[in-house]
Amino acid sequence: MALADESAGCGPLIVSGYAELADLAEGYDVVVNATSASLRGEMPPLPGNVFRGAELAYELAYGKGLTPFLQAARAEGVVKLADGVGMLVEQAAEAFAWWRGVRPGTAQVIAELTVPLR
Repeated sequence: MALADESAGCGPLIVSGYAELADLAEGYDVVVNATSASLRGEMPPLPGNVFRGAELAYELAYGKGLTPFLQAARAEGVVKLADGVGMLVEQAAEAFAWWRGVRPGTAQVIAELTVPLR
């Protein structure tokens, strides 16, 4: 909800808890999973049409291969899939910069940690 408030001038941003999921329609550009469901190998209870028309599915969890969320997105035709590896590395780089005063490069680390999402 705070992200939606901070991003109000950037265009429409819809956030939802589980209770409001049934009210979600189709037609989103980006669908982000910020739940812990994927850490348990589970799919969050999303309506079946939530990925219809989406350009990107972003999973904040990271691991080896597709999570149930990313599998569902791919099955619905979402072409661009991303997991949380980039976020993890960028957060580590920011922490390193905070402590050491220099920000390390991240592109190579992300490339080495990224598992092709097939």
